[in-house]
Amino acid sequence: MTKPSKKFKYKPLSLKEIIREMKKNIDLMIDLAYSAIKFGSKELADEAYKMEQRIHELTFLLNFQIIQAHPRGLDGAKKLEPIVVMGYAIDKISDALSDIARVVYINNDISYFSQLFSDISYVPEPIVKIVVHKGCEFIGQPRKDIHFRSIHGVDLIAIRREDEWLFERDEMVLTDDILIVKGEIQPIIELKKICGDQDPFSFDIGEQEKEKIIDLENTDICEKVEEIQRNYVLITDISETMIELALAALFFKNEEVAEDVLEMEELMDGLNIALEKDLLDLAKLVEMPRDLTGIMRIVFSCELISDAAAHIAENILKGFEPHPILQQAIRETSEIVVRETLSEDSYFKDKTYSELQDRRYKRGFHIIALKREDKWIYKFKPDFVFEKEDLLIGLGPLETVAQWRKCVNPEKYKE
Repeated sequence: MTKPSKKFKYKPLSLKEIIREMKKNIDLMIDLAYSAIKFGSKELADEAYKMEQRIHELTFLLNFQIIQAHPRGLDGAKKLEPIVVMGYAIDKISDALSDIARVVYINNDISYFSQLFSDISYVPEPIVKIVVHKGCEFIGQPRKDIHFRSIHGVDLIAIRREDEWLFERDEMVLTDDILIVKGEIQPIIELKKICGDQDPFSFDIGEQEKEKIIDLENTDICEKVEEIQRNYVLITDISETMIELALAALFFKNEEVAEDVLEMEELMDGLNIALEKDLLDLAKLVEMPRDLTGIMRIVFSCELISDAAAHIAENILKGFEPHPILQQAIRETSEIVVRETLSEDSYFKDKTYSELQDRRYKRGFHIIALKREDKWIYKFKPDFVFEKEDLLIGLGPLETVAQWRKCVNPEKYKE
């Protein structure tokens, strides 16, 4: 039986409030969608779906507010165009992320494939579980007071307690809780130590371990899986990076970054074709080819995400100026994008990417792009060395932005 449609109750919000909430929700939706397929959780998928519905409501409110503003003439319309484009793009991205999350409803084995194809050694910021053991320093504290991102360098997506998923920021962290976190490997390892979790990385959250679906002893299958792993990680990571870069380019009106977003979109097209071919080849080698349909759907959704990010970038290259309201709203979100030039006296100077994972320098920030001379760099190997005059674009918590800037450029931000 079809569920009755939920009536939308109009609640007036300012443009700034709408944009701020859209940005916050899409950031969390990314983590929820990939967590849902990684752990095979319908509860996480349902939470992602709720956010999709809220973003639809916010898109309606955004358009309604713009219609009410009724800009007169070409100049007035051009000022609001970037807001319209961003709202449309985020709405489309939320659709794609919800489709990714809902794969758990059409493919019961998606967690197996998601874990298989997103080998932790390939993923820049993996999603993992950490178990809280007795003696952990933040047992009994509300999650909002622990400041996982700014202090520990990871995002806490959800808490699993026995058979229940908890999402509220006021929720206390208790012994035996399972924390679902996302971050770079070194901060995750450090947080595991703090929590007293000495077990190897695992994705088991209590359900019975499922039978291995693919025979990795078969050489042909193993080689094909390795090819798929590389491209699957690239596709999911690039699509997420494109969202961050497109919004950063819009915020800073940076045409160079916008052009790189469009180049990434072309790269995504090639990667999608290659991965689809590899999946079809793998389908010939496995007993149940239908098991691979969930991965195909995820890859298709990632392409939709990259298209939406490219739409934002195209708007920038057409010469539209970012509206002050848009910039103010993004600036006031809990995680913001900032740019800073590495100075002679910088703590970052001559340090490797691996060394900068130290919380003294990281401050919860993730470097999403670096410009050196005329070249933009988006991927960093552990031994990558930072140099004077490097221009960094970082994404991190609002509460530590001043500290991060001081690490990058102490002279400019000295008290």
